[in-house]
Parts: sequence; C-alpha cells; structure tokens
Amino acid sequence: MDAAETQKTADFLKALGEFNRLSLVYNLCRCESSQNAMCLCDCCSVDASVVSRHLKVLAERDIVTFDKVGREKTYRLNRNEVATQLRELADLIENSDCKRGNHHDV
Repeated sequence: MDAAETQKTADFLKALGEFNRLSLVYNLCRCESSQNAMCLCDCCSVDASVVSRHLKVLAERDIVTFDKVGREKTYRLNRNEVATQLRELADLIENSDCKRGNHHDV
C-alpha cells in the first residue's frame, strides 16, 4: 500500500471514526431512499446544521452521495464505495504477510 492509498484509507476511517458521523452512516444503512438533513437529525440528537456539517465530511470522502433539488439536498449511503473500502482493508489485514512473520514497512 503506497502513501496515497494509506492517506485515503486514513481519511476514510477518520470520517467514520466520529460518533455522530458513524450514527448517520448506521441510520442511512437502514434507509431505502435518500434522506434530507432534517430527517437524519433524530439519529444523532443534534440540530440540522451539525448534521449538515457531518454529511459534508461524509460526502467529501464518498461515504454518502447527495442530490440537490433547489435548496434541499437528499443524502444516501454510497454502499458500494463503503463496502469496497472496508473489504479492501479487511482483506489486507487478513492476508498480510506480516501475520506470517514477514514484517514489511507499509
């Protein structure tokens, strides 16, 4: 894994590593359709402006995508991207030579 890939994974995990953002992701996992920030406020017990800021971070990392109609944005989980990134990290952990005693720098 090169430095750019490592940084991308770090940014992805940092975005998921905040309690409210992870709560939003969990909430969006259960949604069949796109949701606006107001609908997502209940999951985090914070106001819409805070939810909007968290959704912006998640969108910057391709964890959520959004559609904008007029002034309203509706968000949905980017399931394929999130699953792919988590799966790649899990595969790396599971199949690493380091676990076999062959220590290499990342």
